[in-house]
Amino acid sequence: GSDENLCGPRTDPNRAEDCDPEICRLPDCFCSPTSTKIPGALAPSDTPQMVMITFDDAVNSNNFDIYKRLFNGQRKNPNSCDIHGTFFVSHKYTNYSMVEELYRVGHEIATHSITHNNDESYWTDGDKETWRKEM
Repeated sequence: GSDENLCGPRTDPNRAEDCDPEICRLPDCFCSPTSTKIPGALAPSDTPQMVMITFDDAVNSNNFDIYKRLFNGQRKNPNSCDIHGTFFVSHKYTNYSMVEELYRVGHEIATHSITHNNDESYWTDGDKETWRKEM
């Protein structure tokens, strides 16, 4: 996990490595060390802006009403379509009827894992059967 709240984004020992523009090249990679360089030399006014809304873990009565209020049809994309989110759903405590309703109204449902195991070696060393059971 990140320690950014404790030590700041530049001193976080778990931060991502700095992007090297000599190695990171389109179409597979793009980096902007100053966060101001736009691919294709587009003017900022002509550059599409995107915000991704994602949620992690169980969908249940603790959060479903919040999702309904957030995605109430009042918030629109510039094309007048309703905004939607992506839900990375874990198995434990999830109400699958609520997940089906989120999907029915247009949200993206993504798998998280059954156990939510954070041990890297579990995933790196896991065989095909481990992955099958998790997903």
